[in-house]
Amino acid sequence: MFSLNALRPALFITALLALGALTGCAGGPQFETLAARVVSEKPVTLPESAVLEVQLKDVSTGDVLASSRYEQLGQLPIPVTLQYAPEAINGDDLYRLSAQIRDDGGILYLNPEPVSVFSDDDAPEPDIPLTPTGAATSH
Repeated sequence: MFSLNALRPALFITALLALGALTGCAGGPQFETLAARVVSEKPVTLPESAVLEVQLKDVSTGDVLASSRYEQLGQLPIPVTLQYAPEAINGDDLYRLSAQIRDDGGILYLNPEPVSVFSDDDAPEPDIPLTPTGAATSH
């Protein structure tokens, strides 16, 4: 039979190995936050069921790097944030924000020109201007 004193070093080493394995798992991907505002030229009150979708795209590759969805919008302007992996950003590529507001299956508002981000002359918290599409709502 083993004595408890003889097992203590083995238990201690096992506990250290388990702790090391858990620490390695905790080092997951780190994300950065990109903040922006969705705006319009005129004041807009949105239907309660409207949904805003914002995307960060790499124009060079066509990849969507981040997206956010917002509900219960109220009025424009709406502050938005997107979480992206900084290692996905290549200094030679072009990045754009796009947004649209949908309701009842139709697009109510969209930004006709994507907004540039991550270049030297871009605003730190850019505005994403939306224009109405003409789609009528039943609200």
